[in-house]
Amino acid sequence: MKARQLKSKRHRGYILSEAGRHKLQFQLSQLEAQKGYKFTLPVLARQTQLADPQGLHSTTIKKIVEQQTGVDERSLKTLFQSLAMELEPQDYCSATQPDNLVKLAGLSHEPSAIDCKQKQPPDFPGGPVPLDSPYYIEQPVLQARARAEISQSGGLIRVKAARKMGKSSFTLRLLDHATSLGYRILQIDLKRADEAVFSGIDRFLRWLCTILSYQLDLSPALDDYWDTEVGSKVSSTVYLQQVLLKKTRVPIVLLFNEINRVFEYSEISREFLPLLRSWYEEAKSDTPLHKLRFILSYSTEVYVPLNLNQSPFNVGLPIDLPLLTIEDVQVLAQAYGLSRDVAPPLMEWVGGHPYLIQLALYHLWSGQSTLEDLLQKASTPVGIYASHLNHCLVKLQDEAELAEAFQQVVQAETGVGLELAIAHKLESLGLIQFDDSCHAQPLCKLYQQFFAAHNPQMIE
Repeated sequence: MKARQLKSKRHRGYILSEAGRHKLQFQLSQLEAQKGYKFTLPVLARQTQLADPQGLHSTTIKKIVEQQTGVDERSLKTLFQSLAMELEPQDYCSATQPDNLVKLAGLSHEPSAIDCKQKQPPDFPGGPVPLDSPYYIEQPVLQARARAEISQSGGLIRVKAARKMGKSSFTLRLLDHATSLGYRILQIDLKRADEAVFSGIDRFLRWLCTILSYQLDLSPALDDYWDTEVGSKVSSTVYLQQVLLKKTRVPIVLLFNEINRVFEYSEISREFLPLLRSWYEEAKSDTPLHKLRFILSYSTEVYVPLNLNQSPFNVGLPIDLPLLTIEDVQVLAQAYGLSRDVAPPLMEWVGGHPYLIQLALYHLWSGQSTLEDLLQKASTPVGIYASHLNHCLVKLQDEAELAEAFQQVVQAETGVGLELAIAHKLESLGLIQFDDSCHAQPLCKLYQQFFAAHNPQMIE
């Protein structure tokens, strides 16, 4: 009788904290990717027998996962150990003291702002942030201007930002708005074009017209409209007017993604960019081209010698995406279920760089790292930024003039005055920012420390 009474007093009031839940979710996703099958409740029940011969029943595991009903500490340990994890104090708390959960995990307890958003786990940072994601900071003023521009005949929007600064996420939302207006979206991703496509303007324009035809579900009929007597620029314009635009009754958005690739080919730049400008001007008038709208997405400054009246880069609406503010980072931290207090140290290290902020928050959310450990290793080869930093290093190694100028910036105690072209190229790489005197400084502490220790001019 006494044994039964003692057994009934076994404490079954523990649930996973948000940190513990994130840790569990991340480990399950990793294991599922490795094993190639889903870890369903029955599979997990069998898995727990590896840590404890008695194992756990599917019902108990369901309670743990759903965080609705308390279980005993042994059950939590068994589940974690069976998945090669250690149950730590911040991973769980008493089910009767939700405030303790928040304190132990270092989380912000604001159900209306966070708990609903946590139902949608974040994707690993790197690609465009999905629509309606709670992990995206809206740019209401810029978005409103871009939507107004895209709704006009011949509207042209130039989205310029360094790599990983949010061009794709911003453009994704603009395209979603255009789709809601009934527009057709045609995307020209110049990163996918073979090198041979840039061998001459005729080859390039035939490739462009073919790509557009396929996206409109048309069989390319270029030979019926290509006339060597008038040239490829006139032929492509006629094909655009009489074939591509004639087959659709709704406006068409032409998205040129990474259009800066044409800057690398002088003939293509010299011939195509003025042609694009002429399409823009004609689309503003009552002609067949009035259905067109344009989005130009690029990451580098334009150093192509073009007449101002022939360049598409001094017309339309320019969009320069800003760095995140500390308030933005606090909002994101809450969306990840983290304390707002993580914002200041992250801002000190990565200066509001969207991708670098998101990457840090993701690792904190997943339980892979603590803030202290993450920042301590930030600029090292084993830190979460190692791949990104190595990419930047390679870019500088490819251009000795940029590497030399950036080293001056890194080594200086105050801002450095640079030649305009060099300064803009470094800014386009996302490596520097300008102070009030228009002098260059490293964008953030992370770059300062890494490149002070890794001079691209000294590395073979």
